[in-house]
Amino acid sequence: MKLKLTSKNLLLATILLVAGLFLTSQVMAFEGQAQVTAPAIVNASSITIQVQPDPNAAISDVVGQNQVVTMLGRNADASWVYVRTPNNVLGWTQPQGLTYTINLFNLTVVTAPGTTVTPVATSTATAVAATQTPAPPPSATGTVNTGALNVRSGPGVQYSRIAAVYFGDAVVLLGRNSDTTWLNIRTANNVVGWVNARYITTAYPITSLPVTSTTGSTPTPVPPGATAVPTTAPSGPAPNSAVVNTGNLNVRSGPGVGYPRVTSVSIGTTVSLFGRNLDTSWVSVGTPNGQQGWVNSKFLNASSNMSNLPVTSQTGTGYVATGNLNVRSAPSATASVVTTVPYGSAVTLLGRSSDNTWLMVHAFDGKEGWVNAAFISTAMNISQLPVLTGAVPGQPPVPPANPGNTTSLRSCPNITCAVSGTVYSGLAVTATGRTADNTWVYVVLSNGQQGWIQAQFVALAVPISSLPVTYP
Repeated sequence: MKLKLTSKNLLLATILLVAGLFLTSQVMAFEGQAQVTAPAIVNASSITIQVQPDPNAAISDVVGQNQVVTMLGRNADASWVYVRTPNNVLGWTQPQGLTYTINLFNLTVVTAPGTTVTPVATSTATAVAATQTPAPPPSATGTVNTGALNVRSGPGVQYSRIAAVYFGDAVVLLGRNSDTTWLNIRTANNVVGWVNARYITTAYPITSLPVTSTTGSTPTPVPPGATAVPTTAPSGPAPNSAVVNTGNLNVRSGPGVGYPRVTSVSIGTTVSLFGRNLDTSWVSVGTPNGQQGWVNSKFLNASSNMSNLPVTSQTGTGYVATGNLNVRSAPSATASVVTTVPYGSAVTLLGRSSDNTWLMVHAFDGKEGWVNAAFISTAMNISQLPVLTGAVPGQPPVPPANPGNTTSLRSCPNITCAVSGTVYSGLAVTATGRTADNTWVYVVLSNGQQGWIQAQFVALAVPISSLPVTYP
């Protein structure tokens, strides 16, 4: 059968042929390049994966907090990243919900799912190395499932320790030894080494990784007269310690977002645990550099149940459940307004009225006052909070107080320390100690609360110098 082509058809066929050759050459050019990929940990409660880099696009998957995705590419301005999820779904998400260690602009620009148009150039040395070692697919990533894990120079405990990774850290899986008991990995800061496979969680079938060592590299020589003692990776954080599971965690002077920031700790940092507030929403910690403060407990992976820590602050956490909530100077709808807090804001619950209808709070702007309990949503039983006004059940009546004259009861003798309660003018307290400079007094309230208040607000029946010094 003969086919007669018109000049118009011939021109169209020629254009399609040239376009096809051009696209083929682009794909082949990309396949000759090394594509940059990187693991990332979800630091939000969850992220949505969308079919296009558009917040209004259809959602193809949802990934929960602390899960690992593989970043495969980005859009032109790196405001969206193209990822593969643990369910092997490809799609787009915004990087704000991820913790990662690479420069996003090192990722390849992607204009549509699966279509790469601007590959990142690689050096000759990188290209040569890529031809020498089989590369696992981009989805070969894992997360550390123990508190601290040694990265070694070879596949065994007899090899020298070259680095460490921590609970929740993402690593890239490069290979394995012949019996798959050790994995060759690359850490987030590009250290390449070996880890015990049992301490890595991954959805990737590790037996499919290339065997990059059968016996491993040569162990570090042992000096004459010395004995080589195999060491094992720690099985988890030390007792009463925890590992930070988010990018940068604020350490605050008190148990709530309204307290000043003391310092911050990065993901993977191990902190000591000293105590908690009533609902364990905040815990008191010590950082590696010796600073102390409070952190939100949901950003910690602890070695044990944090609810077993001692209660060192008689506070809890609540959320505003109305449009704009007035914080008042006293537990009364007619009292003056100290500040207002918007819907959804977190507040620190300091205490309550004896009938549970009013709550004393520390707001996000640092101001304290009373709010109607009906407009606070909290998971805790507010009856656990100390009674700061009205009769205390089972205790003698509190002397009349002027709600306009109050001072905070604090966990240590400094105005930046956590507030554990409020003391009213006229309230009888027992003084049991003082600071060396006589500026703070340690007191015990009739309801059993204890803490520090400034000496200028206490009328003592004895000279302050007669109290024992209980703080340097």
